[in-house]
Amino acid sequence: MTMTQCVGSSTTSATSSTSKVVSIASARPRTLISENASVWNEEVSNRLQDLIRLNYGWDGYNARPVGFVNATFALQMLNNICGPATPAPQIVPGVNGDLQLEWHTLQGDIELHVEGPNNVHAWRALVGDLDGEELNLTVDFAAIAQWVRDITEPPIAAATAA
Repeated sequence: MTMTQCVGSSTTSATSSTSKVVSIASARPRTLISENASVWNEEVSNRLQDLIRLNYGWDGYNARPVGFVNATFALQMLNNICGPATPAPQIVPGVNGDLQLEWHTLQGDIELHVEGPNNVHAWRALVGDLDGEELNLTVDFAAIAQWVRDITEPPIAAATAA
């Protein structure tokens, strides 16, 4: 994923057929460019765009909007851990400009708390696992990619029997 910060009121971008450009209106215009053409990408990009546009105090107190850097990092992380057919995660804003990405399926649950770039707290619980498993991640997200596959892809035996 590439992040471009634009200055001024006009923006020009060149994209390939698999890229998506999302203009984000703000005092300092910014653009997210996503290189992954997948089922979940547009939904996630739109949700992140909404979350970085939240007003200060969106929770009735002093909550900050999701930070542009956090949103960009989250999108880049998803591009690296999700397959093209992975369902979009639920995305919930935090009060400190952070965000949480969540999948809740019949196979289990995953919650990724993106506190900042390369600062992710991950938790998962498979069906029947009462305690779950936790990881603090900085640069290696391979375990999370496997977690996502485990709860979003049908088991091979069930898929071949169907």
